[in-house]
Amino acid sequence: MPQAFELTSGSSKLSGTMTDGVLDGPFKVLDAKKPLASMQYKNGDLHGPMLMMHPNGKPSAQLNYHAGQLHGPAKFFSPQGALQRECIYQQGQLHGAAKNFFNNGKVAQLELYQAGLQHGEQLRYHPNGEIAERQQFKNGLSEGEAQQFAPDGKLLGPDGKPVSKMKAWLKT
Repeated sequence: MPQAFELTSGSSKLSGTMTDGVLDGPFKVLDAKKPLASMQYKNGDLHGPMLMMHPNGKPSAQLNYHAGQLHGPAKFFSPQGALQRECIYQQGQLHGAAKNFFNNGKVAQLELYQAGLQHGEQLRYHPNGEIAERQQFKNGLSEGEAQQFAPDGKLLGPDGKPVSKMKAWLKT
């Protein structure tokens, strides 16, 4: 039979329910009566949506759990409310596209994951939206050198200077 409980220490308060001595059901964390986190438990494991808050009351993270592991979409926010990172977890590991964002909302970096390892093309962007760096990964390891690009889209050499179109063409 579920039993509600509350623990208080100073201005912090935890509340939830327990069944047979384990967390089961909604669980909340408050500080000075402001919500800091809300989540769900099932048989002692995190299970379902979790919302974490910055002290200013804006969301910090929106996560999903299944049987105690991160599973599903995850979003992370700055204290001002801007989306900073968006990714997907599968059984506790990153899987699929992960995006980091500039404060203006444009994509700053795009990574692809497979079973927790970077796998595929990683792209970093300049604030103007042009590609800044391109690199391939396979099973978590980089494949070859990263290509660097100037904010105007021109390929950069190892010295950081633009590569002539003729040199770039001859390399392919």
